[in-house]
Amino acid sequence: MLGRLFTPLSAASIPLIYGLSHRALLRLGATSHERRLAGICAHYYAMPARGAGTLPLLLLHGIADRAQTWSFVMPRLTTIGPVYALDLAGFGRSGFPPGQRYATIDQQVALVQAMIREVIGQPTLIVGNSMGGWIAVRVALATPELVAGLVLLAPGGAILRGRESWEPFLQTITLPDGRTARRVLQQMYGRPPLPLYLAGEGLRSIFRRDPVMQFVASVDENAMLRAEDLQALRVPVALIWGEADHFIPRESRDFFCSNLPQARVLFLPRCGHMPQQQRPRAVAAFIGEFARAIAGSQPVGQPES
Repeated sequence: MLGRLFTPLSAASIPLIYGLSHRALLRLGATSHERRLAGICAHYYAMPARGAGTLPLLLLHGIADRAQTWSFVMPRLTTIGPVYALDLAGFGRSGFPPGQRYATIDQQVALVQAMIREVIGQPTLIVGNSMGGWIAVRVALATPELVAGLVLLAPGGAILRGRESWEPFLQTITLPDGRTARRVLQQMYGRPPLPLYLAGEGLRSIFRRDPVMQFVASVDENAMLRAEDLQALRVPVALIWGEADHFIPRESRDFFCSNLPQARVLFLPRCGHMPQQQRPRAVAAFIGEFARAIAGSQPVGQPES
């Protein structure tokens, strides 16, 4: 009886959290926009710059997530310049490519390129978490003239040993049962906040949607990142890793750090795969310092207290 009552409550908790974070962003001064970009009805949030900062930032979420994941960080970055948080294709309030129920990495790259060209209008500091970091690297490789720099938070997409090295991860995120969902939350957050830990059924429903399941089933090794891709980057790069992150293969961190030896790196103790949610002050301060380094006297975000 308790299980039958708890399951629908758990499933309803994630939409509730998203609704609250949407309203919170609007109260904090964000505006919500829809625009057709790269053939997709895309949704994004925008916050104007505070002060003299002019370097725009574009925030990209990870798989099964949405733009609201940046709600704790976004207001802290507005002293750098205007800040945009995009719902990637098929996630949040953004639609799918025509005739599809998921988007490939190449289609996500095209969406981000259109966002920078048609909405932002100048080279942009891209901040990407997990799959968002993978997409950000691909954008910088294809169109470096659109990118002022990259900040990658636990980025995904490393080729490692090919698809076989990702099979345990790909199998896990199908979330076959509530126990697996709770284990994934622990892998992502270390010690997840109680509301999220109780939201296992809601997490399962998100990860089992077409944009995730069909994307996972169709992952193309040719789109994954190789050592020579990282070494070919010609824009400034910074990396952020949570030391308690067990969500993606652990060797991913070594792959990025060893192939981007000039990158600035921030390691966060007692932090998992979502630094933007767990350590927003530290993340914003680090991004601010990086922005100052690439933009000279550019005003920066608030330091961690």
